[in-house]
Amino acid sequence: MFNRAKAVCFLFSSLACTVVTAQSEDSFQLSEMASIAAQRLVLAQEKKTVLDHFQESSKACWKQFAVNDCLFKAKQQKYQGLTPLEQREIALNERQRYLKESERQQRINGKTLENAKDKAIP
Repeated sequence: MFNRAKAVCFLFSSLACTVVTAQSEDSFQLSEMASIAAQRLVLAQEKKTVLDHFQESSKACWKQFAVNDCLFKAKQQKYQGLTPLEQREIALNERQRYLKESERQQRINGKTLENAKDKAIP
């Protein structure tokens, strides 16, 4: 009987620690997700700037004699401007996938602890 009481006590204390840890991790993840959303807005604005510049450049090309060469250079500038932005977006996507996966693992672990608690208490 004493070992059973110890086991139940241990289970409740570990559950309490897990809940406190999960709450602090949840707040961290929420702030991280908010940060990712803000960075996505900045990226979208920077992409819009690059694409607007490309539109202006390509419009100006049609006023020149060597249209094809000018359009080629404008496209090169567009791709050179978009490449680092796309790399940053890929990194943000990777970070968001990692956060979602860790949140999923926490939910699974929480369910496992709840099931263990239900089985431990007669």
